[in-house]
Amino acid sequence: MQTLERSVLRLAVPAVVSNLLFTLRSVADTMMLGRYPPASVSISAAGLGAMLYFLFFPLVMGLSTGAVAMIARRWGEGRYGDARYTFENIYVLLTLLSIPISVFGVLFGWTLPALLGADAAVIEGTQNYAMGVFAFYPLGVFITVYHSSIRAAGDTKTPMYVDLVSNVYNVAMNYALIFGNFGMPELGVFGAGLATGTSYLVGAIIYLLLQRRGRLIISPSLLSRRPIQRDVIWKMFRIGIPAGIERGMWSIAAIFYTGLILQFGSTAYSGFQVGLRAEGFAYLPGLGFSIAATTLVGQHLGAREPETARKAAVVATRQCALLMGFVGLILILFPRQIASAFTSDPEIIEQASLYLFLMGFTEPALGALFTLAGGMRGAGYTTAPMLVNAFGLLVVRLGIAYALAFPLGMGVLGIWLGMVAETFIRALMMYLIFRRGAWMRVVV
Repeated sequence: MQTLERSVLRLAVPAVVSNLLFTLRSVADTMMLGRYPPASVSISAAGLGAMLYFLFFPLVMGLSTGAVAMIARRWGEGRYGDARYTFENIYVLLTLLSIPISVFGVLFGWTLPALLGADAAVIEGTQNYAMGVFAFYPLGVFITVYHSSIRAAGDTKTPMYVDLVSNVYNVAMNYALIFGNFGMPELGVFGAGLATGTSYLVGAIIYLLLQRRGRLIISPSLLSRRPIQRDVIWKMFRIGIPAGIERGMWSIAAIFYTGLILQFGSTAYSGFQVGLRAEGFAYLPGLGFSIAATTLVGQHLGAREPETARKAAVVATRQCALLMGFVGLILILFPRQIASAFTSDPEIIEQASLYLFLMGFTEPALGALFTLAGGMRGAGYTTAPMLVNAFGLLVVRLGIAYALAFPLGMGVLGIWLGMVAETFIRALMMYLIFRRGAWMRVVV
């Protein structure tokens, strides 16, 4: 068990650092935009622009999940050439799919806030943010594919180093382009989107340089003339589509949830965005240990060690729940101080503080939920987690939130309480499915 604990930490810690860097970048966005007047418009516009960006990511992340399960399984079997060929297939497929998405985001970024009933200033700001970030969407997909495939082969340090450079660049360019520092033009919300978009370019260049020097544990042949292999693509879709639908449930639920929150004004939504960005720190262990569980479960199942795969998922879940519980305690004890770091607007601070206090209680359950689901995805078992998340997010969460917020008249507090109740219900459902063990018998 001690060997498994070390293996989990070896993979999880760099992944946690990567997610920390991503969260710090989001925090920097929010803190700077929170001081670019009017703060409620700037924060809301960037939040909606990011929501639109990730609305298209379920397809990318779903197919990447299929590729990760296959690469980890082939790596555990010692079939390294097949693992590399899977990498090539997912790279080509997602690059082609990302181009029309990029065009749509640049031209029609205003559609989402308009549909959600945002005011004119927020709609304009969202369009500006989307133009900056969607212009580089294919490079964001490039980073996602490389990150996922390299981690599946057992290397989480290289993505961490790439994230370090690209996120430092992003924060510096945020400061320059939002406010017009270092001789750059003052671009406001558009500058924030442009800084994020060009950071994907920086990351892609680093990966290409590392690949050229032979420093990657696994890499695709970018100029390969081998055709896409239909059976490989079919397996990716078979495993990845449920995972993509699951990701889509998060995006769809976020849209409905945003619609509920916007009924109480842009200040309430800005408070939600500040709280969400701050809570991102609590997510870090969950995301990192989920990656470790995915890799170890896939590789041990490939090596025909199903019991070791199960133990790896359990160890990762236990470690993750403990860490997220500690971070949750910080949210409970210091919500106002945390919210004040993002904005000086007292009304936004009030809304964000309430959100952070309540979400602090859910963090251990959320950590277990992330890690157990990650382990089952590493086995290629994606349908059951998808059903659990779909039911929890679209039925339980929205149902409770709506009932408490409107018929019972609790307002925004009711929406937050709906999130709290649903997180515990969904975590219990995920644990019961994991305990059944059907995921250990999946053939990839």
